[in-house]
Amino acid sequence: MTTPFSIAAPDLIALGYSPIPLIAPDAPHKGRGKAPGDWRSGAWQGLSRWQRFRDGPPSSFEMNLWLKAPSANVGIVMGTPAGRDAEGEPLFVIGIDFDAADPDALDTLLGASPFSPMVKRGQKGETRLFRARKTIKTAVYDGPDGRLIDLLAGFDTRQTVVPPSVHPDTGAAYVWTAGPVPAEQLPVFTEDDLAVLEEALETCGWERNRTRAATDRPRKPAPAEIDPDDLWSEVKAAAMGNLSAWVPHLDLYGLRKARGGYECVEAWRPSSTGRLLADRKLNLSIQPDGIKDWGSNNTYSSIDLVMAARNCDQHEATDWLRERLDLKDEGVVIDLAAMLARSKRSDMGGWDDDLPEPLRAVAPKYGKIPHLEAQKPAVSGFDVGAQLSAPIGQLPSTEFPDHLTRVPGLVGKITDWICDSSRKPQRGGALLAALTLVGTAAGRRYAGPTLTGTHLYGLFLAPSGAAKDHPLKCCGRILHASTMGQHFGPSGFMSMSALINRLTRQPLTLTCIDEFGSFLGRINGKRASTHEKAITGVLRTAWGSSFDTMAPPEWAGRVGEPIHSPALSLYSVSTHQEFFDNLEGGDVYNGFLNRFLLVSTQRKVEEREPSADKMVVPESITKGMLAIYGGGNPLARATSHSSLSDAPEIIVPWEDGVGSSAHRVYQGLAQDVERREHEAAFLARTVEMAQRLAVIRAVGINPAAPCVTVEDMEWGRQIALWSAERMMTDAQDYMAETQTQRDAMQVLRLIRDRGPLKHRDLARALQHKMRPRDLQDTIKSLEDAGQVVVSEGDRPPSGGHRPKVYAAA
Repeated sequence: MTTPFSIAAPDLIALGYSPIPLIAPDAPHKGRGKAPGDWRSGAWQGLSRWQRFRDGPPSSFEMNLWLKAPSANVGIVMGTPAGRDAEGEPLFVIGIDFDAADPDALDTLLGASPFSPMVKRGQKGETRLFRARKTIKTAVYDGPDGRLIDLLAGFDTRQTVVPPSVHPDTGAAYVWTAGPVPAEQLPVFTEDDLAVLEEALETCGWERNRTRAATDRPRKPAPAEIDPDDLWSEVKAAAMGNLSAWVPHLDLYGLRKARGGYECVEAWRPSSTGRLLADRKLNLSIQPDGIKDWGSNNTYSSIDLVMAARNCDQHEATDWLRERLDLKDEGVVIDLAAMLARSKRSDMGGWDDDLPEPLRAVAPKYGKIPHLEAQKPAVSGFDVGAQLSAPIGQLPSTEFPDHLTRVPGLVGKITDWICDSSRKPQRGGALLAALTLVGTAAGRRYAGPTLTGTHLYGLFLAPSGAAKDHPLKCCGRILHASTMGQHFGPSGFMSMSALINRLTRQPLTLTCIDEFGSFLGRINGKRASTHEKAITGVLRTAWGSSFDTMAPPEWAGRVGEPIHSPALSLYSVSTHQEFFDNLEGGDVYNGFLNRFLLVSTQRKVEEREPSADKMVVPESITKGMLAIYGGGNPLARATSHSSLSDAPEIIVPWEDGVGSSAHRVYQGLAQDVERREHEAAFLARTVEMAQRLAVIRAVGINPAAPCVTVEDMEWGRQIALWSAERMMTDAQDYMAETQTQRDAMQVLRLIRDRGPLKHRDLARALQHKMRPRDLQDTIKSLEDAGQVVVSEGDRPPSGGHRPKVYAAA
């Protein structure tokens, strides 16, 4: 099948760009022709999380699907790395879209722009491609008659349609008027070039620090941009098209009409110049084409503004806007039974694998999906899990998201090598091993912006036979190859004293524990000694002792020596059933469980021939580990890794400082977690976990001068939330206080994951572990609790009784 995407994508990749498919121009979709799209089940959908392809290419599987998508247009993701400038600073692909409708204005702007050897033209104007430093940001420039220029950069990430795509309105193909050329041959667009272009924009009617020229008459808003991955696009668009219906009701300080919209003071933030509220300027501009505070450079959607002004969460803000805009609450209706019936992957994952793509796309991004009330059933009488039911929007897939394993820097290199050297690669487990390795190399030397450490307790859960042991073995190989073998800890601890002895001798330790569920069973068992039971308490204390002194207990014959800056990391593996069977209810509420970063899968990977030698660690990995650990600087190593070290050598800052975009992601996550008080047992350490992950990623990218970017923090946020919410769901699915509850949970999981099931198929799935009478009693109990629906199937062709069929309610 020949499509614009299939024609252009291979050449664009060879030139160093990141092409993505765009929805076909003739598709019945709001984003037709221009929005990133995915062809699934015979229809176009928005391509979720497409911004990730800025930092790394799609998998061969994704590319094969894209090449087969009918009539797919093609776009280039902005922000793709494209070499360095003369000063060694990294450069990224950007585009400047010249949209001025007036011919004279267009000529003026084109004349003020540098030459580019790569230019495309669509319906009007043209787009020129350049390279630029990260300081060149995405921006919109409007004049009296509308849009003049769109500056498309990777920060925030944008994409641009390229030839031979077909324009959805004219039916004509986009064309290259120059180029294309390799990305690293694009000229560099500098801050000086931007200053010259902005001077020309002013001559065309653009007002600096304003989104539109001043006018007293209301102006028709520009068409709202539709985000195919955003369930709230229509609410936001309606709000921006009718500002008067809701803005005056927010009680904004100093609000007054201005330029077809409003302006006021952003009273919820402090003055950057220390002025009293009454003396502050009206810097918050609320216009039909956007909301921005020119004092802090913050931008808002309509929902964001309501959340800030009313100090409420997204759900409440959306409901408030709907009421003011008189929008009908149509909600979201999901037929779970129908999804189960038509599931094509029910043997590989949970029921939410078949959620519509927009719901799956936003689930990691938002806490609750408004007006979505379907909830996951809880087992009757299960005290530990009684409060764990969560809306669908909070239930992550049983499979760890693959795109989160595609990481720049050393973490990504280690993940890829572990997978390349495995016969049954598990990318989630490989990523977790990479994180604990880089976190160990950085331990006691690097600290996050809030002085958190980089040590992690990683937990990889997978079925038996899913090759869980390969990443575990790679941890030791990498540490020894990187001359860090002294930090490779034992395979377990027989008692609290053994654990304390290890931390006293070597505060920086990575311990890999196979069959972690069995280890928990031993230390939590009825016959466990006092010293065995105390192991979890020491682990809890050590996790939170970043750059603090840990005072261990004393016992007869031994003096408890202070442990300075303990940095113990764990990489542990187990099956789901074994881990949760041996977990106690107290481990949920005392904070032991929420200290673990969970990565899980239900999938067994097919065996294949490795492309890398598992016995030979690549030099790029060993050098990368050493660069973090201390490199060739013996003094730095001796200082950071001495037993008395109690302060970090390097504090990794937020990129652009406190109040930056990265810092706001961190603060936003903290606010979200704080609002979910009833889930505190699982979310209490999610914020710190997210920051640790972001710091590890940042250190792996640039050990010499790391900083936490918004991309680092957003990636860490998504992983930490996925982990906490998966742990929450699995705890409800697996933990039980009696064998009866355990049997009921197993039956319910099978019916939910594989159902509807005939009685015969359910018995086979249980491998006849339950007696027929016990199975019947369990089904009856679940039916009485309203968790399972029992019906009769079709009569067999040979006659006889109609079989019983079980489906999740």
